[in-house]
Amino acid sequence: MRLETIARHLMRTAALAAAFSAAAVQAQETVKIGAVLSLSGPAASFGIPQRDIVKILADKVNAEGGIKGRKLEVVYHDDQTNPTESARGVSKLIQQDKVQAIIGPTIGSGALAVLPIAARAQIPVLAPNGTINITTKDSSYFPWVFRTCPSDEVMVSSTMKQAILGPGYKRVAVMFQEDAYGKSGAAYAEQYAKEHGVEIVASASAPATAVDLSAAATRLRNAKPDAVLLWTSTPAMGAAFVRAARQVGLEAPIIGSGALTQRSFLEAAGPAAENVTIMAFANWDDPTPRLKNLEQLLRANGKTPAGFGELLTATGMVALTEALKKVDGPVTGVKIRDALEGLCDINNPYVDGRFCYTKTNREGFGGDALRPIVVKNGKFQNVIKK
Repeated sequence: MRLETIARHLMRTAALAAAFSAAAVQAQETVKIGAVLSLSGPAASFGIPQRDIVKILADKVNAEGGIKGRKLEVVYHDDQTNPTESARGVSKLIQQDKVQAIIGPTIGSGALAVLPIAARAQIPVLAPNGTINITTKDSSYFPWVFRTCPSDEVMVSSTMKQAILGPGYKRVAVMFQEDAYGKSGAAYAEQYAKEHGVEIVASASAPATAVDLSAAATRLRNAKPDAVLLWTSTPAMGAAFVRAARQVGLEAPIIGSGALTQRSFLEAAGPAAENVTIMAFANWDDPTPRLKNLEQLLRANGKTPAGFGELLTATGMVALTEALKKVDGPVTGVKIRDALEGLCDINNPYVDGRFCYTKTNREGFGGDALRPIVVKNGKFQNVIKK
C-alpha cells in the first residue's frame, strides 16, 4: 500500500511539473527582439531598409501563428549612425525593454560599442556588418556575436583576387572611410596586397559624411595607380569619390566595396559610376530566384528594393527564427545563443550562399555568396565569366 501511495505521489508531482512547464511556455507568448539600426545619419540608406525587412518578416511570422505559438515583438532604436547612441540604445533595450536578442547595429563601430554590453547581459547579437574585428575569437564578447553578412576579410580577399589580381593590376591606390569598417578593410587590403606582390602606391581617407573628395582624388591620381580600391560603406561617400575622380582626371579603374551595390550610389554618382566594378552580395538589377523572393515580399508590403541592407537583416531574422524553433520552454538569451551555434546549411529563402554557424564560427557566409558586377548605363550588370 505504501508503494502505491508513493507511486501516486510521484505521478501527481510529474503531472504538476508538466503543467507548470506548459504554463511557463504559454506565459511567454512573445519573444522580444531589439533592433538597433541607423535610421538617420550617414548610414540611414542601410538602416531604413534593414528596419523595413525586419518588420515585414516579424509580421509574417506572427501572421503565420508565430514560432511554437510564440509571437515576435520588435523594439526599434535609431542609433543615428553614432556608436555612443548604439551603446545607449542597447543598454535601454536590455535593461528596460527586456529583449532576448538584438539585430544590429548597422555599422561596425556601433557593433564594437554594443557587443561588450550585450555579452555581459548574455544577449546574442546578430550583427549585419562586415567589420573584421567584431568576430575576434579572443574577445570577451565572441560567444555572443553572430555575423549576418560576408565579413570584410571575405569581401576584401574576394575583391582583391578577382578584381585586382585577376586583371593583373600591380600598383593600387586605396581610398577608405574613416571608421572601423573602412580602416579594417583598408588594413586587410594592404596585407593581402603585400602577400600577393601588389604595391599600394598611395592611400587616402575621409569621414563617411565627406562631400568634397577632390584633394583625395588628386593625391591618388598623382600616384599613377593601375587601379583604385574604394572601401566605403556609405553610398554618399562612394559617389562623392567617383565624381571627384572623374573631375580631376583619375582614369584608373575603380573597384568598389560590396556595400556600394545600392540604388542610392548610382543615383548620387550618375555617369561617374560607369565601369565601377564590385564584388557584390546581391544584384537587384539582375536578381537570382532567392533574391526575387525577397523582392516580391518587399513589394507586397509597399517597399522598393534599395540595395545591400535588406539582405543582412533578412538573414538575421531567418537565423533567429530558425534558432527559436529549437528552443523549448521559456526563451532566454543563452538558449537562443546555443541554438544559433547549431545552425548550419539552413534554408535561407531570400539570400544566396552557404550559411553556417558553429561554436567556433560566427561568420555565417563565405566567399561563395559574392559575385562580380559592373556598373553599365546606370545599372548593376553581372559579369559573365567564360
